[in-house]
Amino acid sequence: MPRSSAILAALVLTAAHALSDDSQIRFSDLTKESGLLKPLAGLLGHGGAWGDFDGDGRIDLFVGGFCDRPNTDYAPAPGPVPNRLFRNLGGGQFESARQSAVESFARTSGAVFADLDNDGLLELYVANNAQRNSRRTDEPQRSAQLRHSQFFRNERGTWIDISETSGACPVELHTARNIGVFDYNGDGLLDLFLVEDKFTRGGRGPRSVLLKNLGHLKFQDANQDAGLPDDIFGLGLAVADLNEDHRPDFFVGHSNRLFLSQRDGTYREATEVQSVFRQAPLDGEDWPCGAAFGDLNRDGRLDLVVSVHYKIARNRVFLNQGLKAGVPEFRDVTREAGLEESVPAKCPHVEVQDFDNDGWPDIYFSAAWIENGRTTPLIYRHTGIRDGVPRFVPPRPVKSPMAYFPAGPSGDFDNDGRLDLFLVNWFSDNHCRLLRNESHPRNWLQVRVTGRTVNRMGIGSKIRILKSAQSRDAGSLLGFQEVSIGYGYASGQPAVCHFGLGDESEVDLEIALPNGTRLKPMAVKANQMLNVAEP
Repeated sequence: MPRSSAILAALVLTAAHALSDDSQIRFSDLTKESGLLKPLAGLLGHGGAWGDFDGDGRIDLFVGGFCDRPNTDYAPAPGPVPNRLFRNLGGGQFESARQSAVESFARTSGAVFADLDNDGLLELYVANNAQRNSRRTDEPQRSAQLRHSQFFRNERGTWIDISETSGACPVELHTARNIGVFDYNGDGLLDLFLVEDKFTRGGRGPRSVLLKNLGHLKFQDANQDAGLPDDIFGLGLAVADLNEDHRPDFFVGHSNRLFLSQRDGTYREATEVQSVFRQAPLDGEDWPCGAAFGDLNRDGRLDLVVSVHYKIARNRVFLNQGLKAGVPEFRDVTREAGLEESVPAKCPHVEVQDFDNDGWPDIYFSAAWIENGRTTPLIYRHTGIRDGVPRFVPPRPVKSPMAYFPAGPSGDFDNDGRLDLFLVNWFSDNHCRLLRNESHPRNWLQVRVTGRTVNRMGIGSKIRILKSAQSRDAGSLLGFQEVSIGYGYASGQPAVCHFGLGDESEVDLEIALPNGTRLKPMAVKANQMLNVAEP
């Protein structure tokens, strides 16, 4: 075959693969069939979280929104729709958990399920964007504006509001947004980092706060002890151990500031790399928003994706170049990676996940096309590495009209090994959407870590997936993740690392717990939830 013909044939094959059903990431809308459509009709949603709060092996769902608008804004509901908690019954069915304590009226801007007392039961933290004062006289709008963040203890399926007694909901914290959950001091208890936006009113600037877990679900302000400044503001959050000292570092979206843990137990801001993350706004509402870490090129280093909460969303991808003098260096590869210069819709939430289980992580933003009853979320599918840079393609040309969703956490609600999505709706002419992943089946592995001396959820554990010792390329890296929840924006995920394996039917693992303990499960079979317990 002549060289030109061979090249043409190769291009045709490549295009055919790109368009084939096997390579596409596909979802079906199960909202109505699941029982979620009617109870959420009219919700002005802004936060959502997955978590198995009843311990039956199926992830349950919390959805929250803003309840301070005029009644007519909530049509077809007669007025504000309260926060909702749903139990996953299996078989694609959900029912209301009927927990009046949790289903309150507020301005909810995020939520996470987390085991904060290491008893094996998930607590629920709800971040509310409260106002200092309210001119509203009608209810429940007035109460919604004044309601601060809430913290609920799980009494084996019954929720008890301990917001006032726990110290987890300081009255000084008003405009809460994202919730970070990590063990900053290595004592085996998960602490909270509450991100406050810069739009707080009343004479003081914004102050995100680190809350130290004292045990028995008691918390205290630890900003001073941890060396954190009192002027941190933001919208989203991403947490990971970037400087490899076994302690969590974190990036705050909107202010785009990176904080690194130090040997003395404090944090310092990595001002050396601040210029890399700086982006000149198009106007006063052009806000960087969500953030997510993920190993995009499978080199064992966590890269960073930042989303933008603006009608012209200039999302960005930063490749981790490794440590220099203990500080991670990042390079902006957005254009090289194939992401559009801008998206004609807000993209508040972001995650790095392998949605087609081909072994390469994709990039998902909480925007979508809705046409003819079909919802196509904006997921840039990974197509491989070229010149050391990961390459991505969207499911279709990135053009209007598009819808956006403030929150949209991923989670495998039907336990079939494919990551599903719940999109939290804000607009009166749309609705929340439960999207079941129906992409072509490939091998996968989900890993959960249970701590004994480290936190029970295993948050902060690093998991490497390697080719099996029996394979030709034994020991080569197939994937790297760190257990985390509450990343992106206004969304809570299960504490599970999901790996697509492609054609690999057996893999080896290397797991590093936050305390430095290393575990090496070998010859692990694909297509299972692997529960790894600290010895």
